[in-house]
Order: sequence, then C-alpha cells, then structure tokens
Amino acid sequence: MTPDESGSSGSKGGWVSSAPRDGPFRKACMATMTRRDPDAERPPSLLHPVFLLLNLAFLLTYANVAFFYLYPVTLSGMGAGSHTIGWVMGVFSLAAVLSRPAMGILAARRGEHQAMAVGVAVMLLASACYPLIHVVGPALYGIRVLHGLGFSAFVAGSFSAVALLFPGSRRAEAYSVVGASLMAAAALAPPGGEILIAHFGFSALFASACAAALLSCGAVLCAGRFAPAPRSVASPQGRYGPLLRDVSFVWLLVSTLLFAHCQSTVFNFLALEAKAKEASAGIFFFVAFSLAIGILLTMGRVIDRRGKRRFLKLFYPPFALGLFLLPVLLGPAGGFAPALLFGAGMGFLFPVHNALAAGHGAPGEKASVMALFTAVYDSGFISGAVASGWIAGRIGLDGLFFATGGLAILGFIVCLAAPIREDP
Repeated sequence: MTPDESGSSGSKGGWVSSAPRDGPFRKACMATMTRRDPDAERPPSLLHPVFLLLNLAFLLTYANVAFFYLYPVTLSGMGAGSHTIGWVMGVFSLAAVLSRPAMGILAARRGEHQAMAVGVAVMLLASACYPLIHVVGPALYGIRVLHGLGFSAFVAGSFSAVALLFPGSRRAEAYSVVGASLMAAAALAPPGGEILIAHFGFSALFASACAAALLSCGAVLCAGRFAPAPRSVASPQGRYGPLLRDVSFVWLLVSTLLFAHCQSTVFNFLALEAKAKEASAGIFFFVAFSLAIGILLTMGRVIDRRGKRRFLKLFYPPFALGLFLLPVLLGPAGGFAPALLFGAGMGFLFPVHNALAAGHGAPGEKASVMALFTAVYDSGFISGAVASGWIAGRIGLDGLFFATGGLAILGFIVCLAAPIREDP
C-alpha cells in the first residue's frame, strides 16, 4: 500500500502535525507507518513511539473510566437507591455504545487522531464537572452522557488507529499489548482510588480522574505532533451496510457479544458468589488478571504465527470450563482453577477477536469496522449486567454461572461452524 492509498501523506491524510516535514525523526516514523503490508521487509515495531503513546493513552483513558467504578459510593451518599445508581452508572455505557457508529464515521472522515483528541477533551470536561454535582438529577445524567460520548470517540479512533498501524501478521501482537494496558487500568485504578478516598476524600478521586484524562490528551497530542499515524481513508467510507452483509464479520460479532457477556457476568456477579461461599473475589481477580496480562504481553506473536482462528477455537473451551467450575470450586480453600482458566481465556480471546475484526473491511472502512466491533463488545458488558441479573434472580448465582458457561460453549460452536475469515 502506498502512502497515497492509505491517506498518510500529503493533503489527503495523516494526523495534523507541526513537526518539521523533513526532520529525520518524522521521516523515520513515516517510513515505518507506510510499512503496513504483510509482505514488507520490516513491519512496525511495538516500540514505535506512536504505538507507545497510543498505549499510554489507552492506559490513562481507561483509568479515568475505572476511577468512576467507585462513584456509586458517592451516589449512595446523595441518598440514591440501588435502582437509581444502576441508571446513573448505566447511562454512561448506553451513550458510549449507541454513539459508537457515529463516532466511527467521525474517525473515518476527520481522522483517528482528531476523534481521539476530541474524545479525551470531552472526557476531561465531564470529569471536571462531577465535583459540582451534589444531587441526582438531569445535570448528573447529562454529565454521564457527555462522559460516555467522549469515551466512545476515543475508542472509535484508537482501535482503528491500531488496525491501520499494523499489518494482519502483527495485529494479534499489537492488540495483546493494548489489552494489557486496558487490564492494567482496570486492575490498578479502583484500588488506587480507594486509597485516595480513604486518605483525602472523593475530591482526590475526581482530581485523579481529571489528571488521567489530561495526561491522555497530552499523549494523543504528542503522538499527532511528532509521529503522525495514518488517516484511515483517502476516500472516507463511514458506511455500515457492506460490513453487515459480510457473513464472516457478522459471525465474529456474534462470538464477540458472547465473549463480552460472559466476562461481564463474572465482573458484576463474582463478588456476590464469593461472599455466599466465603471466598475472596479479590484473589480470584488478581489471579485471573495477572495470568491474562502475562499472556497478553508474551503470546501475541505466537498467536499471529500459529493462526488467530486456531486460538479462538483452542481457548473458548478452557474459558467455558472456568465458568462451569466457578460455583463448584470457589470457596475459602482457594480454588484457583476457575481463575486460571478464566484468565487464560481472557488473555487469548481478547486479542484474537480484535485482530480478526481488524482484518475485515477495506482500508477506508477500518474506522467503521472497529467502531462496530467495539460497540458490540461493549454491548456484551451491558447485557452481562442486565440480563445476568435477571437470570440470577430466577435460578440463583450458581445457576447463573452454569448458564454463562453454556453461552461460552455456544461461542465455541459458533467459532467451529461459522466461516470467520482471517488475514493471511
């Protein structure tokens, strides 16, 4: 692919930059960016400045969101009941998911960098407004919607940028590193927030969320100034009809929804199951996330070399087995097997789904592809909270995890039978 075809040079594309056009660092970066063909001699390095800055932005942006996992405590102090808290927290996800197709069009037409920069700026603005809210009302819901819209724009731009930066032969490795950044944010921000609240109050939590968004904005701007990533289009194609007629992509979305739903069920209901069995949810998550991050940081290249579909089929069964064993082995004695199986499933299935999705669509459709993919992925986290709560109310927590294991088996069957395409 030439620079003109990718929109990464001249007036047709690239991130806006004030760096010298003929500077040696800029030349080196642009040379690396244009080597996105799998047959090129040297594909982009994971240590390339743009990719490092993108991962810093991922870590900080998702940390901003994860800090607000503790916001229900503030809402409870305002006198909000559990139903109201659920709506306040859920409206963020609804706004992020429902706006994602529009944000994909924004990224396709205006560029990934602009979508990311606008997104984190909006998140910063929303985060700065939370300390001003002291009652649950329209203003709070508006802030949550604004926060979700900013997050949606960032996700649409960033996941598309990674898809464009790396060829199919390196995408599992690239998304593995991205996954490690996201899981690190989810694992570190909430306990860090608890320490801040205990010593300095909720004002410190809000300040930390603002700082994370501000630093993320700086990382995005630095990436755009010093080493511009390619625009996704020379001719923008923010359309979804052709993608939804792609049978391979649709079946991949089905698998993605099932995978995300299963994860969300564990994240939302494990604490209740652990309490009932006198076990530690914290130990389960520590073991699962530690193994998943280790896999993400070490196995991405192996996935690319051995075939993404192979790992999709290999690691759905352990993922499902971990869910089936969770209500059986979880207890005060430890029971690390469910955590290890669940963590291994997350570590392999996350980059595989992302890399397979990024392989669909023409270069001008990558922003739309990844916007639709991430919207479906996030929808699974909504369904995992809402539908699983309904199921647990009828068949109990043990039954919920057995049913969720069945959904993981359904995902495995989809991957076995569906004609899901893989980049060479």
